[in-house]
Amino acid sequence: MNSVVIGIDPGKTTGIAICHNGKLINVFDSDFWGCISTLKAYESATVVIELPTTKHVWHNDAVNKSSVQRTGVNVGSCIREAELLVKWLSLNERNYIIQRPQGKKTAEQFAKITGWTKRTNQHQRDAGLLCVGLTAKQSEKWLINEH
Repeated sequence: MNSVVIGIDPGKTTGIAICHNGKLINVFDSDFWGCISTLKAYESATVVIELPTTKHVWHNDAVNKSSVQRTGVNVGSCIREAELLVKWLSLNERNYIIQRPQGKKTAEQFAKITGWTKRTNQHQRDAGLLCVGLTAKQSEKWLINEH
């Protein structure tokens, strides 16, 4: 496995985390095209990308039909962006791992797990958790496409 791993949490605000030898070296947000630029800059990195699996958008906090519809659009947008990124990775013969969402962490929990103490948002924390501490054994289990 490569010593550089990039974690990506796709969405309107895409969280990106870059790890070197299991340690976070950068955590930030970007849009789709900024994400592609980052991937181009790290050609030999293994990429771990979160692919949302939910098709259900109703939740107990939904106030009305329009909020449910807006959530549906947002979920669909995240799924499509993830699919486009995976397609780009495949077409460019890049090593990537598709991971399901792992559950949210607070900033305090994230700092404890990763050692990253700078300010983060939820997208950045999700991306960071995808790549921090990824071991060769885990990558064998999760590897979807290796070139």
